Amino acid sequence: MDMKIYDFTSKEREFGRVVFALTLDKKRMTERIIIGKSHDVKRRLEQMDVEGIASDIYYEEARPLGSLLLHFESDINGDWNKNILPLRESYAKIFPRQSARWKMVEPVQKFLTEKYNSGEPSAMFSTIRTWEDYLNCFSKNHGADLLGDNLQMLYKPFRVYGKHKPWQEEATTALSVALHDGESQVELWYPVAKRPFETVVGFSSFLPIISYYRHKISEWGFIFSQCKVCDNFFLARSKHYELCSDKCRKKKATTAKKEFDERAKGDRVGQLYDGAYQYWYNRWRKLKKGKTANDEMAVAFKVHLDNFCKEAKRRKESARRRELSIADFSSWLAQQQNEADRLMDEYQKRHEP
Repeated sequence: MDMKIYDFTSKEREFGRVVFALTLDKKRMTERIIIGKSHDVKRRLEQMDVEGIASDIYYEEARPLGSLLLHFESDINGDWNKNILPLRESYAKIFPRQSARWKMVEPVQKFLTEKYNSGEPSAMFSTIRTWEDYLNCFSKNHGADLLGDNLQMLYKPFRVYGKHKPWQEEATTALSVALHDGESQVELWYPVAKRPFETVVGFSSFLPIISYYRHKISEWGFIFSQCKVCDNFFLARSKHYELCSDKCRKKKATTAKKEFDERAKGDRVGQLYDGAYQYWYNRWRKLKKGKTANDEMAVAFKVHLDNFCKEAKRRKESARRRELSIADFSSWLAQQQNEADRLMDEYQKRHEP
């Protein structure tokens, strides 16, 4: 379904309340977020799209569970409040022409459009609510104060999440201090018709949505964990889950295979050395304790064996450091084995009766 794009140049208020709907699926570990007019959101949740009927859905996506809290809009510098200040000021000024009023709020429209285009649902919903409230409060008594209160309530979590992670206890404490009535209002849509899950719906504040989300995570026993591969935080079923995604699992598997191959290469170098050493040792042992043992030949051969071991160890370390290829190391060892055979033949011929 194509999403409707919100128009921040609109100068007329529309009928219908824009809401932020959140559905959590424990089994699949997903969150589904829909932003749109209340009746359109209900229709989407019940899979009742009707051809030819316009649907004001601005955002809809199913994401991994915990995504909203992990990527929630943050505003430690108070940019949201700074940028919407001209909206309140435009209420108080008397303009000779309405065009001057809209000229004054153009920078705000640009800021809201940029945040809307970020694609993060917490920011998108806030931009829509900001402009909707601006249009709705203009004709009301004390409209500037009412607008300020509404937006202050809407932006409050942005400042908190600029300082704390959403799963930290400090964030919970900061968000629960001095709640206004509007900040605790939320609707809960229970399963009905083709809607299999309950849905929490917010329209003026994120605080009850965040509280609901955290409560469900705690109830299900899930925890936030840091991925051992990418270091990003993610929501896990238990502390035993160390990787956040299939991508990181594949990367971990690739790294593990590479490490295994490296160890195998290291073992291969050692195996080649051990085999060659045993080859030399067996010939020296034959000269020392065999049927045709000869102490003089054994002593002479031992000198060559020690020289071989000294050089072979040096080349083995070079191969492990990849300064010498395994193929070249193996070829050199083969040559040395031939040298051991040549020495044996020479000694035996020299001492033949």
